[in-house]
Amino acid sequence: MQNPPVSMIFRRIAQRYDRMNRLMTFGLDLRWRRRAVDRLKPIAPKRLLDLAAGTGDFARVASQELSSLEEVYLVDITPEMLALAPPKKPNRPGLNWHILVADAHNLPFESESFDAITVGYGIRNFSDRMAALQEMYRVLRPGGRVVILETGLPKAALWKALFWVYFRFYVPLLGAVFGRDKAAYTYLPESTATFPHREKFLYLCQEAGFTEMDYIDLLGGVSILYNLKKP
Repeated sequence: MQNPPVSMIFRRIAQRYDRMNRLMTFGLDLRWRRRAVDRLKPIAPKRLLDLAAGTGDFARVASQELSSLEEVYLVDITPEMLALAPPKKPNRPGLNWHILVADAHNLPFESESFDAITVGYGIRNFSDRMAALQEMYRVLRPGGRVVILETGLPKAALWKALFWVYFRFYVPLLGAVFGRDKAAYTYLPESTATFPHREKFLYLCQEAGFTEMDYIDLLGGVSILYNLKKP
């Protein structure tokens, strides 16, 4: 499961989480979520799992962009975040919401239950990423897809240096002023620095069983979109 300190961080910042995301990314995070959801359109998913759903941003975008959806499951380990997610009442005819507090490492679903899975800036926080990936693989149907958005580090030296100054110093300052929790937004760059980006992460995904994997650097690599397919 998530490390207890990480879970406590998200409990503290739940009420300010969405506002801080908009401020940190200048609103680009919603555009990146739409781009990720676009990768799911060719398979016309009916059942979607939004894992590490938080306040439900990915699920909201998916419900707007994927007319094929019939059921959306929002799963997170932090109830304070899910309390701010969309209500169970559908926002359009034929679409049902299900909101569950559950552990990404031990999902309460039968195998091959979902057509698609979204994970928005959450896999970095899992204590055992391989176990979480294996669970995603298990509950995904053959031919299903997973799209993962995660923070990244640019490859270009100058852009990486500029971004790191912003990420290491300005983001915690934003967290202190607007999020009222500097420690939470100090954790963000620290956990990004230790995450296995790009090919290293795809190697983990391959070990979990996924195929036809690729990634796209967004805004020069400050965010990375991973696309996975189950054979």
